[in-house]
Amino acid sequence: MNIDRTRRQHSDLLRELQEERAAALARISRRLERLLEQLHVTREQIAQDRDEDERARDLAAYRELHKEAVKYRWYLEVQREAIGLRHHQQLDEFYRIPPELP
Repeated sequence: MNIDRTRRQHSDLLRELQEERAAALARISRRLERLLEQLHVTREQIAQDRDEDERARDLAAYRELHKEAVKYRWYLEVQREAIGLRHHQQLDEFYRIPPELP
């Protein structure tokens, strides 16, 4: 029957969309994890910098990484909402973004 085929196609499409949303969520969270690791490494590097030029370069890199991490944290929240997850309180515990540096 044509209606059964249409329902099956619709169901298949919804499943594919949900799978893509979940895959996007995984990509975003992996990217955010890498950014957070880079932030920590760069912050440690700044603490060890002896030269003002090195420090300025590392501070600029840290600030860019920080902006990117904040953006990906927001992407993560949006993507979670797209798959039906509405509570985001624990995200800040799992994906703790270090503070900005002056």
